[in-house]
Amino acid sequence: MRRTDPAVLHRITTSVFKAVGTPEDIASDVAEVLVDNHLAGHDSHGVLRIAQYLQWIREGRIVPHARPEVLAETTSTALIRGHMGFGQSVALAATDLATTKAKENGAAAVSVVDLGHTGRLGAFTERAARRGVVMFMTVGRGGPPMTVPYGGAEPSLGTNPVAFSLPRGPHAPVTLDYATSAIANGKLMLARAKGEPVPEGAIVDREGAPTTDPEDYFAGGHLLPFGGHKGYALAVIADLLAGPLTGADRYSGAVMETGVFIFAVASDAFRPEPDYLHAMDSVTRRITDVPAAPGFDAVLLPGEPESQTRGVRTADGIPLPAQTLAELARIATGLGLPVDELGLSAPSAGAARATTL
Repeated sequence: MRRTDPAVLHRITTSVFKAVGTPEDIASDVAEVLVDNHLAGHDSHGVLRIAQYLQWIREGRIVPHARPEVLAETTSTALIRGHMGFGQSVALAATDLATTKAKENGAAAVSVVDLGHTGRLGAFTERAARRGVVMFMTVGRGGPPMTVPYGGAEPSLGTNPVAFSLPRGPHAPVTLDYATSAIANGKLMLARAKGEPVPEGAIVDREGAPTTDPEDYFAGGHLLPFGGHKGYALAVIADLLAGPLTGADRYSGAVMETGVFIFAVASDAFRPEPDYLHAMDSVTRRITDVPAAPGFDAVLLPGEPESQTRGVRTADGIPLPAQTLAELARIATGLGLPVDELGLSAPSAGAARATTL
C-alpha cells in the first residue's frame, strides 16, 4: 500500500478523463467524487472505477462531454436529463439544484434520467446536508439485472442503493448509504482485485449455489438482497421511485435506462434551525451515550466511521494498493500522459497492456 495525497489523486483522475475528451470542469467533478469516496473509506467507488469508465466511454455507455439539461421545472421540482454523461457530474448538478429549491421552498423533489454510473450516493447527500438540507436519494436498475429477488432463481434487480443524510451543524452529517443487495458490485471488484473472499450470503454462482469467491460472480453469478425479504422489499421501492416515478424508462440513453430520485427538505422547514440542531444533538446523544458492548469502543452514528476515516486520510493520505497504482500508470501511459509529472511511476516493461481509447 502507498499513501497518496488527495490533491495528487484528484489531479491524476482529472488528467485521465480530460485526455479522453472530457471538459475540464466535468473531469474535475468526477475526480472530486471519486477522491471523496476514498476519503470516506469506500475505495470500491474510487479510482478503481477509472478503467471501467474508460471502457464504457468506448462502448458509448458514457458520453464524456455531455452536460445535464433541465427538461421541466417548477419552484419545487425538476426533471433533469443527463444525456448519458458522467453520473457523478450530473448528480452533483441535480444535488445542488434540489438543495437550492429546498432552501427556497422548504422541500423539493428532483428526477434525474439518462445518466451514467453515479457511484456512492453519500457523496451527494452529504453535500446537501453540509448546506443545511436533509436529502434522500435512490437509484434504480441501470443495465443488466444483477440481484436475485427474494424467492427468485434469476436476477431482476440492480444493487438499487439508498442514501439519507441529515445535517448536524458543525458535526459530520448522519448518513445512511448502502446498496439493497447484500454487497455492492464495487465491493466485489475490490475483493477480486485483492484476491479476498466475500461474506457468506452475499452472492451465488451461475448455478444458484452459495459461494464466497468473487470470481464466481464475475463468471455469471448473481447478487442476493441483504436481509432476505426486507432488503428485497426496499430494492423494489428504490426501483419504483427511480423508475416509474422519475420516468427513466422514457429516456433509454445509449445503453441503459437509469433513474435517480432525490427528495430534499430544508432543516428549518418545520422549526428554526437552532431548535432543529438542539434536538438533533439531544437525540443523537441519547442513542450513543450508552455503554459500549464487549468488543466495541463506542456506539457510533451512521456515517461516523466514514467521518473518522476522512480525518485520518485527509491528514495522512489515501492508501492505494500497488496493483491500483500500476493500473493508473498503465492507463496514463496509454493516453500519452506524463506519469512522472502526475506523481505516478512509469509501468515496468513487463506490465500488462496499457488501457487506450
